[in-house]
Amino acid sequence: MIGRIVSTLAFMAVLAAGSVQAKELAFKANLSGATPSTTTGSKATGEAKIRVNTDARTVDVALTVEGLKIEDLWTNLLHSPMGAIHLHVYGSHDHGGAADSALMFPLPYGPNYVATAKGFKVDMKAEPYAEGAKLVNSKASFDEFVAALSGGRIVVNIHTNTKTDGEISGDVVPAA
Repeated sequence: MIGRIVSTLAFMAVLAAGSVQAKELAFKANLSGATPSTTTGSKATGEAKIRVNTDARTVDVALTVEGLKIEDLWTNLLHSPMGAIHLHVYGSHDHGGAADSALMFPLPYGPNYVATAKGFKVDMKAEPYAEGAKLVNSKASFDEFVAALSGGRIVVNIHTNTKTDGEISGDVVPAA
């Protein structure tokens, strides 16, 4: 009987651990100037790690950029509430023209932007999706945001003074 109770408790612990992990979704993006929607030829690169907490409806972003400085970011957007780095949603996987895209979630400029020897990094933690969506006037619900991330329709785009439409970008894909 005690062995059966221990087995049941162990099984329940495994289920509980699995459900906690299921609440966080992980995505990644490799940014360059050779990726649609920004085929600019820029030598700058970047890597984004994005985590979405489906219970809290928050977004974490860890972005590292090399070959661009914070001062290179598009000044007109950098100091606006939405910043110069965004997650854009596209109507299709091929990221047709700019008319096919909309802003979905920003990485607003602030103390979470830190200069590095080769560029800069951005570290956002537990940013409420609804607040970010409001900054860029996105009407997409949280569930639509998660579906777009999971469906490969989101791009991280970095707007700079020399390439205001975006200097480097990268497709957001599920992390392995």
